[in-house]
Amino acid sequence: MSESGDFHPSSTGERTIVDDWFEPLADAEAPCGPDLEYDNTFLELAQAAQGKPETQFAPAEPPDWRQVHDISQSLFERTRDLRVAMHWGRAHIQINGFRAVADALRLQLGLLDRFWATLHPQPDPDDGDAYARLNVLALLSEVEGMVGDVRNALVIQNRSIGELRVRDIEIALGKYPPREGETPMTRHQVEQMLAAATAQNADLPGQVTDALARLKSLSTLLNDHVGIERAPDVRPLHGLLSLVNQVMPTAGAAAEAGAEDGAEEESATGTGGGATRAAGGKGLSGAVDSRADALRAIDMVCDYLERTEPTNPAQLLLRRARRLINKNFLQLMRELAPDALNEVARIMGVDPESIQSEDVE
Repeated sequence: MSESGDFHPSSTGERTIVDDWFEPLADAEAPCGPDLEYDNTFLELAQAAQGKPETQFAPAEPPDWRQVHDISQSLFERTRDLRVAMHWGRAHIQINGFRAVADALRLQLGLLDRFWATLHPQPDPDDGDAYARLNVLALLSEVEGMVGDVRNALVIQNRSIGELRVRDIEIALGKYPPREGETPMTRHQVEQMLAAATAQNADLPGQVTDALARLKSLSTLLNDHVGIERAPDVRPLHGLLSLVNQVMPTAGAAAEAGAEDGAEEESATGTGGGATRAAGGKGLSGAVDSRADALRAIDMVCDYLERTEPTNPAQLLLRRARRLINKNFLQLMRELAPDALNEVARIMGVDPESIQSEDVE
């Protein structure tokens, strides 16, 4: 857990309203304030986020995202709640477009990281199960949730350049079907628009790399707390962000292609120079000579799979293996076969209650 909201700074380094919500509330014994689930304002928020269903006399109406946004912000004055954070993040994206995705993910990441024990809805008091939070976080992987929000988000809205949504990029790359009668843009057209927009706003490529970094950190945090098997599947959302990254003029396909071409050339020529990260990180040179080298190698493989094969499940297993490297035998048993831990501890003459999930000597 971080000791400061600055653990998850904004991409610009400037303080934003999100940073205020990383601060605990006044009550030292309840840093996240009360659970407002049955508060009238909370109920008003839930209703605004649902929209209105179709009736015999009127069509369905989407959520009032401006109202959702404003109510969420008012609730953060009294509570720290993942449900409120999800509502705010979705409304933020709906109102402000793609540039809001990183902040939406940053808010969830920061709250969970800083306030895991006390953030609402709290884990089950009897067994610590976080099922209520997982129900909220399921929206990260649903088309009716944040996947749909991001798909519809405007990446560009400019009078001289035009409008470009994430959905347009999906269609141009052949990853999403156009509507009947719709004339989709080509990849070349999309790249031209993004190049023109980046010339006017140099921060544009950073919006997607920042969002990818937040999502990766959020996924890792959840895997650590609830396990890979129960953590939400963020691959659909990651896939959308990766598609946007591919067509960005400075942070996307060109950098990735350069890294992959270099790796293939080294493999073909037998130079053994090691892989190079697209983002310019350090690669491996020669053999793996230390535990630190081994951990870095696993990280590099995971980074490669996340960039080029986001649906490949191997990265999830590799990340779990990485967490096991520093554990002793009993800690491994607790992680891999918890039902057998008591018997193993009895045989070894160790109190099973003394075995912690973190590294101990």
